[in-house]
Amino acid sequence: MKKSSPPPVHQALPLLKTVEQMSKISGLGEHKLRELMDSGQIEYVQNGNRRLLCEAAIWDWYARNRVAACVEA
Repeated sequence: MKKSSPPPVHQALPLLKTVEQMSKISGLGEHKLRELMDSGQIEYVQNGNRRLLCEAAIWDWYARNRVAACVEA
């Protein structure tokens, strides 16, 4: 009888990430992320002394601040 392999284990990623984690994911520096939070430009959740971010907050900020490329013919 053939042994079946166990089902793949999926690691659950946290929905909210620390500034340090989000900096590595987004490419924005930790200082810049804290600056954006302090000025109210990016949403975050306060959990004790930590401020947590979700990726949607980064994408929202990006959508509001992007500059369209000019394509010349």
